[in-house]
Amino acid sequence: MAEEIKGFCLHGNQRIYPNSGEEVTSNTSVVSMDFPALKEGEILAKTLYTGICGSDNSASLGKPNFDWVKRPRIIGHEFSAEVLELGPGEHGDLKVGDIFTPLAMLGCREEDCPACSVAKWNLCSEKQIIGFHRNGGFGQNVVLESDRVVRLMKGLSPEEGALVEPLSIITNALYSKCDIKPGQDVVVSGCGIIGLMSAEVARASGARVLVTGIAHDRDIRLKKARERGFMTIEVSLENSLTDQLAKGIKDSKGLLFGEKGKVDLLIECSGVPQVLTEAIDIVKPEGDICVIATYPKEVSINATHLTRTSLNIKGSMGSCRKDYMAAQKLMLTGSFPSKEYIDLYDFKDITKAFEDSIKAQNVKAVVKMNP
Repeated sequence: MAEEIKGFCLHGNQRIYPNSGEEVTSNTSVVSMDFPALKEGEILAKTLYTGICGSDNSASLGKPNFDWVKRPRIIGHEFSAEVLELGPGEHGDLKVGDIFTPLAMLGCREEDCPACSVAKWNLCSEKQIIGFHRNGGFGQNVVLESDRVVRLMKGLSPEEGALVEPLSIITNALYSKCDIKPGQDVVVSGCGIIGLMSAEVARASGARVLVTGIAHDRDIRLKKARERGFMTIEVSLENSLTDQLAKGIKDSKGLLFGEKGKVDLLIECSGVPQVLTEAIDIVKPEGDICVIATYPKEVSINATHLTRTSLNIKGSMGSCRKDYMAAQKLMLTGSFPSKEYIDLYDFKDITKAFEDSIKAQNVKAVVKMNP
């Protein structure tokens, strides 16, 4: 008898508030999976390791900015996998046994598409996100288009492969949207994995980095940032980033961070609307704000101040193949120490992994999907 294949499924969209006492995973469950015959251009793969993304958490909590995800859905887009079977059609030099990580976003690939015509599927208006538009990496097996496959570079482990996609988002944002120079002072708002990755890449570019979080982050995520040698502060409504910068923040050598309460660059990773609203008050004239987060509601911005200070606000959506390659190089060279950030769970504990992730009780949950 064939072994039963299971997956972690998003089936509900009830709005859940993590601190309300509600069960934070009540919109999800572990289910058995069936797989139809492969279509043209598809492959079947065994999922090896899958990371829990903030967007997976948001969808699981029923946040309104993920209402568009059709349920039921096996979620997960940050993963490594091994090719088990090639379906009909051409697959280039891809072969059974190859270890890869998939491009999370697949564009329409039409020649007249402004994004796909320049190989930026992440900006295609018709893009399909694995784990949201079709079943993804929280299934023990997964079916996907072979066009998504990015082989892991020699020297990277399958566990590290689960971090390539989120790190590729950072390489796209910081190398394509930001003009980081050595000696700059950079604030990373938010200390989830996207924030911590941003801090590592910014420091590798020569910047001095301050990471923000809230009191709840003190003993895990801000602690990790401190262990990695970053400046950290806790922010709140009563003790805002603006106020703390104005009073003066010093690094471990006693050197003042920023200049008169202003910094060169802010990388927004928190997804908290007030943080982005506040951001334009703490960046120097002609400085940069890079927005990686998404938000559950519209964000108010002082547009007149934006004009008068000639600030640059740039959004950054996802990543494309070249960013995946850059991310792997950062791991291989040690510029991003991937193993420092992995909190490993077995598949039997996947619900616990999501609970811990949603409640910010880990740094980066990565699930070993098969024994």
